[in-house]
Amino acid sequence: MKVKIHHIVPLFLLLFLLGNGMAFSQANNLVVIDQAFAQKEEVLSKLPYGTLVLYLKTTSNPWKDIREKMTLNPDLKNIHLFAESGHNSLLMGGIEYNTDTVASEFELAMLEGLYKGIHYQLLLYSCNLPSSPEGLDLIKELGNRTYFNIAAATGCTGVFDENFDFNFTTLDQPTVGPIFTN
Repeated sequence: MKVKIHHIVPLFLLLFLLGNGMAFSQANNLVVIDQAFAQKEEVLSKLPYGTLVLYLKTTSNPWKDIREKMTLNPDLKNIHLFAESGHNSLLMGGIEYNTDTVASEFELAMLEGLYKGIHYQLLLYSCNLPSSPEGLDLIKELGNRTYFNIAAATGCTGVFDENFDFNFTTLDQPTVGPIFTN
């Protein structure tokens, strides 16, 4: 009986530590899913256990919701954004952000205020917006206004494609990979 207990206890501790390590490894990631994102159920089914998720609704400003979530969770470093987009616009919380609306969005400056030497990363899961020069300009403007390192895939056909790769960033910083593996 003692022999079995001596083998079971270390095994239990190892499994416990591995489980907690996986939960803690997700502590610096926030997944933001817009209510209008067509593949939101598929995204949710592929997320690692313990991932913090924020749903954007039309009842409040989406950038304010992101800022408040970041303020409540100071360990966050990566925001994974799943939202519908066009070749020159991004739909978040029922608001279509284009060059004009980004220029007048007060909450973006509030996000820059969170910067304390941490290179926050906004990983944009969209194939439409980064596929055009106008879209890339909009992404750059968002990066300038938020001081986020924004990464996007410029040559993809879908966010669940096995070749989905972030190959565009607005700042010269290393980019983390997708929140899930394909």
